[in-house]
Amino acid sequence: MNLIQATPEQSRERDRATFEAWGGQLTLERYLAETERLRRHPWSRADAAVWCLCADPGEVLSSCETYRMTSWLGSGLPGHTYGVASVYTEPALRRRGHCAELLARLGARLAREDPGLQALVLFSDVPLATYEKAGFTARPGLDLVFGPLDGDPREGVDALVAEDQAAAVLAAIPRPAGNFLVWPVAAQIDWHLERERIFAGLLGRERPVACGAVAGDAAALWSADYREGQLTVLLWHAPGPGDAEALVDCARRTARLAGLGRIVLWQTPQASPARAALEDRLATLDSVPMIRPMDYRVRPADWEWIPRALWV
Repeated sequence: MNLIQATPEQSRERDRATFEAWGGQLTLERYLAETERLRRHPWSRADAAVWCLCADPGEVLSSCETYRMTSWLGSGLPGHTYGVASVYTEPALRRRGHCAELLARLGARLAREDPGLQALVLFSDVPLATYEKAGFTARPGLDLVFGPLDGDPREGVDALVAEDQAAAVLAAIPRPAGNFLVWPVAAQIDWHLERERIFAGLLGRERPVACGAVAGDAAALWSADYREGQLTVLLWHAPGPGDAEALVDCARRTARLAGLGRIVLWQTPQASPARAALEDRLATLDSVPMIRPMDYRVRPADWEWIPRALWV
């Protein structure tokens, strides 16, 4: 067996294979168009790769994607954390340890090639033992869920955030302190908005009036998830409860206008607005955050700030 970084042609072949798992209600042609467009996004072009574990004759046994993200150790030492996504083994090849072998070889290769490697992370929708065998540890994953609200989204906030303002809003949000932090860049935020653009076009849906809002010292960025019928908060900074409530109500009104049935905010140490229903992703195996430290100074318990913007 050997691990290879897929060529563009090999990546497209893997897209055809993974359609059965992630195509959803899309046709194969539309699914291929979606993945190809996302792969052309600037963040993907700069920081993403497709990896294949191959048998000696060249048969693909298992595959995944990685997205390089910026991370920091507590001393302020910058480095890289790789988000692992789209881990896939075809049904006939499952239960043979190919996934664990893929992730083991991937970690070893990234450690050799990237001296700034600090951790690998992923968001699991399958039984956690699959990834625990490869050295990953699950972290808490609570959703704060709100229903839509009638009214003008501009009510109660200082400004709505347009797409061309998202980078400036992100830059104004202070980076949290902690022993280990993974934090998004502006292109990563826009990658989520690109997913919104793609599915709005494919499904003929109207996009939200804004991709976030600012209220006092607080700010939020979000995107529409049409597959789940929800407005997903990507990043959140709300040091005061009043501003937090204003942002939540703005998001709820934005969701109503866009025809989305709920608003979901991933809980962080700061995210605690009132009136939310709580959903435990660990109980439902829905995007459970998992981490494999690659630097001895990183401990799984140190990864506390996990905004939805990190999901891949």
